[in-house]
Parts: sequence; C-alpha cells; structure tokens
Amino acid sequence: MIKFLMIKASWFVLFLASFLSGCGYHFPGNRSGLPPDVRSLAIPIFANHTIQTGIESEVTRAVVGKFISAKRLPLAAQDSADAILTGSVKSFVTSPITVAAGNQVATEYRATLTVEITLKRLKDGKILRKEEEISEWRNYRVESDLARTEVNKKEAVRQISVLLAEKVHDWILEDF
Repeated sequence: MIKFLMIKASWFVLFLASFLSGCGYHFPGNRSGLPPDVRSLAIPIFANHTIQTGIESEVTRAVVGKFISAKRLPLAAQDSADAILTGSVKSFVTSPITVAAGNQVATEYRATLTVEITLKRLKDGKILRKEEEISEWRNYRVESDLARTEVNKKEAVRQISVLLAEKVHDWILEDF
C-alpha cells in the first residue's frame, strides 16, 4: 500500500512539474518588466481632476501601500529614486443601478474611478510606460441617512483604490 501511494505521489509531482513548466506560469517576484537600472520608485501624490475631494489621497495611499506590502520594488524619495510613478484621477462617476419599484428612488449606486499613470526613468526622463485609462468600479448602498450613504460611498472609493493599486502594481512589474 505504501509503495502504491509513493508511486501515485511521484506521478502527481511529475504531472505538476510538467504542467507548470509548459504553461508559461511563473511565480510572482521572479520577473519584472522594468529595465535593470530601475531599482527604486518614487510615488508622489496623484493629481485630482474631479470634484470629489480627497480621492487622490485615497488612490495614492492604496498604490503606495501595495508597493510596500509586495516588497518587489522599494520606494524612495524622488531625489534618490531611479523612476517616478505619477498618476492622476481623471474621473469619478456615480450612477444609479438599483431603483425601488414603488417610489423610483435609487437604492444602490455604482462608483467608477479612472486614473492615468506614467512611469518615467528619472536619470534620462524616458517614459517607460504610460496608461491613459485604468478603471475600476464598486457598488454601494444608498441609505435613508445621508451621512451613512456617504460612508458607503467612501468605502466604495477605498475598495476601488485597492483594486486600482493591484492593477498598477502588476502593470509595472509584469513583462512589457
């Protein structure tokens, strides 16, 4: 019985090794789409081209937090970094998606946030990557209490910012 289990385990390991090597899969952290001379990154606060105050801080905080937690590309001050990631919040749109049948009042909104990102090497000013529209969305509930609805909206913005941060991080560190 033990011999049979060892044979099955060996076949499984062989299958797994051949599957992972043949499908193009690679473990995170092993490759980067950045030039070898880019070993640190500065991320100044994003610009805000919307009327939603504070949204740029939330997005910047999420992007910085993602780079810190991932530990793949260290952050540095702009005067000592190899590259700079600049961004701007281009739009923030809310639209009703669920309406109460009886009174036609919105009970749920969709918040959509779009950012523009530019990655530039500092030593020569070369733009390494640029993406003009990266978007994410989340739904939030409308409450009878206006303050509670605003809290729900802010939580949606926080969640959107985290999703955008993951996209930006992956976009920068994946192969070109």
